[in-house]
Amino acid sequence: MTEVIELKVKDQFSNTHEALALLRDLPEHAEANNLSIFQRIEHIVVNGETIQPSIELLFESRHSDSIYRVIE
Repeated sequence: MTEVIELKVKDQFSNTHEALALLRDLPEHAEANNLSIFQRIEHIVVNGETIQPSIELLFESRHSDSIYRVIE
């Protein structure tokens, strides 16, 4: 079952934003169950924009110059 959680992200200007994150659905007995919550994020939604992860668990907007990092 896919899970959506609420979290906070910070942009490159240190502004904090509320966001939603869709977590990857993992098989019950998969070794990947040891992944942290941040490593399970499939994408985040900030201000209505769905943003896929890029490198280093950063999320770069295609509609603005913002780059987001999950903080909690």
